[in-house]
Amino acid sequence: VDPSAGSDTANGGTEQSDAFATVTKAYSVAVSGQNDVVLITPTGGTGRTTEAAEIVWAKRFTHLVGNAAPTPFSPRAGMNFSSAVVSPCFTLSENGCIFKNITFATSEDINVMLNVTGSRNYFEGCHIQGSTNDTAGNDTAWRALVLTGAEENLFVGCTIGVDTFTRS
Repeated sequence: VDPSAGSDTANGGTEQSDAFATVTKAYSVAVSGQNDVVLITPTGGTGRTTEAAEIVWAKRFTHLVGNAAPTPFSPRAGMNFSSAVVSPCFTLSENGCIFKNITFATSEDINVMLNVTGSRNYFEGCHIQGSTNDTAGNDTAWRALVLTGAEENLFVGCTIGVDTFTRS
């Protein structure tokens, strides 16, 4: 996936020069249980895709990795969810998935960024920002991360939430 130079309609997603533009499209061709890896390889901009719908990650052993410098805050590979998305933006409902060096973000009025219902998943170096929208941020329902029945998930070196903007 290349958010800057990829195409969901003209490309096949098999290499950098043929990259998809969104994680949604790349995930649609992944096969459950085959250890498929969706790699976000940005060539410019913020390195974030523009996802127009909620992503429900329901394919066992399917991984999402950001190919950018592994920084603790806002890695330059990730997903940004548009105003068309309902809460939550991303639901992980399967087991055995790896997420590394990814930013989960939106500036829209969306209350829940990441909802994990699956078990035995691994997150490393992820920044689960949630929404930077003032309306969502002031809502008591706002959550960057929700764990619902999720067991044995491991978060290593992850940053959850964002505190670099003023809320009223």
